[in-house]
Amino acid sequence: MIQDVLHFFGRAICHQLEERSLHASGETLSVCARDTGIYIGIFSTLAYLHLVKRKVKITIPSIKMSFFLLLLMVPMAVDGLGSYLHLFESNNLRRIVSGTCFGFVLPYFLYPLLSAKALENESQPVIADLKDFFVPVVLCSALGGLVYWGMISYYMIDGLIILIIIVWFGLCSSFLFSRIQNIRLKSALSMICGAAFLSILSFLHSFIIS
Repeated sequence: MIQDVLHFFGRAICHQLEERSLHASGETLSVCARDTGIYIGIFSTLAYLHLVKRKVKITIPSIKMSFFLLLLMVPMAVDGLGSYLHLFESNNLRRIVSGTCFGFVLPYFLYPLLSAKALENESQPVIADLKDFFVPVVLCSALGGLVYWGMISYYMIDGLIILIIIVWFGLCSSFLFSRIQNIRLKSALSMICGAAFLSILSFLHSFIIS
């Protein structure tokens, strides 16, 4: 039952090809290796920023740092495009590494925008020193390694990944409720909206391939 729910939400964003997916406790994860990497990266940076920066006035990274972060997203684009065009054969290690590089960049741009103070002049860039960059890198590298080598139980890692997918889509949905001042109500509506959107995508996916 739990596994069916996890795969239901995973189907919303992923092709779920077994040969391109990682395994834990003998079970195939609900999303492929590349998507696993993306959401491990998102989780690592998001967790760090929420713990360390949630009470700080922050804005998006500086222009120079933004350019550097965007470069880290290139490997996944190259790996994915090259694989789909059959220019070369990828593998799950390359998929999870390139996906992690892509995913851990995203919260640096989205998380600051969740605050109304992001546009204030005194707001500081979300990456103020090397620690703000390297701590998420170390965290996602360690977590990615544990997942790749199957050292975390299936329900723990698959449940975490699906939860992060729902949370991420919820955060993206939160801009629809920007005028709501009640934080708890706004968060609840955002998560419901994110889960509903993923459910629709999953049903559409099932309908198309059936």
